[in-house]
Amino acid sequence: MRLGSRFLAGALCACVAPMSAMAAQTFSGTLPPGTKEKILPVKLALKPTAWHFKFYAPPVNAGVNYALSFCVGPRSNPCGLPSDIVFTVPKGQTRLATLNSTLFKTKVLTVGQGTKKPVPYSVTITP
Repeated sequence: MRLGSRFLAGALCACVAPMSAMAAQTFSGTLPPGTKEKILPVKLALKPTAWHFKFYAPPVNAGVNYALSFCVGPRSNPCGLPSDIVFTVPKGQTRLATLNSTLFKTKVLTVGQGTKKPVPYSVTITP
């Protein structure tokens, strides 16, 4: 019976491993025309750690040179305050950043674009 209890405890601990022990988080998709902002569901880390972000704006013929805006800010206005963190990524380019995971206790990550065509996006977060 003790062996079963240890196994269960070990299994429970494995389920709540900190983000630093987990694989990278990747978010990608296509933003509909004129999408001001889409909130990306970043998983929180149990312990503060540095997260490395790779923001990418894949090339696509949108009829104009476009850029994606990745923003970190409060849920109510994530890309509109002077204190928000904004990463502008032009078509076909990548931007790298390192942010502390504790930011996401009170802030969200969004992506937006302003063209009249669908535009792909990608962001990878590695601990």
